[in-house]
Amino acid sequence: MATIDNTVQYAVSCTPTEAPDVEHGTVSNILATEVGKSLGGSGTALAEEYNGTAAVQGYLDAAANYRMAPDGAGEEVAISSESAASFVFIKHSGYAITSDNASTLGDACARSLKVTTNAGAIILSILDAGEAIILKDDNGTIDTSGIEVETVDNDGTETGSLAHIAVEYLVVNNTD
Repeated sequence: MATIDNTVQYAVSCTPTEAPDVEHGTVSNILATEVGKSLGGSGTALAEEYNGTAAVQGYLDAAANYRMAPDGAGEEVAISSESAASFVFIKHSGYAITSDNASTLGDACARSLKVTTNAGAIILSILDAGEAIILKDDNGTIDTSGIEVETVDNDGTETGSLAHIAVEYLVVNNTD
């Protein structure tokens, strides 16, 4: 009898475009000539049981547990406390939230989500509403306590006391 493993299937893709010089008429983006194609990849991450707490895993009993990304210089917070993750999904929900580890979204939030490491010193990504990133390691060596999120203005400026982004996330491991 075959064993079925728990997994997370994922895919990423991008299409580089450019706007050509146009003498007459309208401008339409075309596939970037320096690249010449769309890029993408997909795979499967191993996952043990989906039995973490809502605050660690990001989901529990089919319900999202949103992490509140604070704002202001030095206010980054870890996405999770999982020290042996095999898969990490982080998404700017597009909404504000007023408390951490909540399941209710607030108003739309057009600010940006900064994802960092090394206590905010190294920027991994700045996400706009609806954008997401994925990190994967089947060896389970992603320490999510070192992956931080913070709400920033769209230009990356850290401004305190404005709306805080609700971060949708999923963190799983492949060890018991």
